[in-house]
Amino acid sequence: MKITIEIPEEEIKDRLLDVIANQYYRDYSSDRRKVDMVTKECVREIIYKDKERIIDRIVSQASSHTKTLAVKKMVEQIQKQ
Repeated sequence: MKITIEIPEEEIKDRLLDVIANQYYRDYSSDRRKVDMVTKECVREIIYKDKERIIDRIVSQASSHTKTLAVKKMVEQIQKQ
C-alpha cells in the first residue's frame, strides 16, 4: 500500500518558517529576560553604592535650573515695569 500526499512547496516553506520563527522568539525572549534581570541588578547596585553623589548632583542641577528660570522671570517682570 502506498499513500501519496501532495503539499505545495510554498505551504511547506511557510510552516517551516513559522516553526523556526517561534523557536527563535522563544529562545530570544528567555535570553533577553536574563540579560534584563542582570542589567537591572547591576544598575541597582551602582545606584545604591553611589547614592549620595547622585543625589547631590541632581540637587545641584535642579537648583541651577531653578536659578536660571528665576532670573528669566525677574528680568521679564522688570521689563514689564
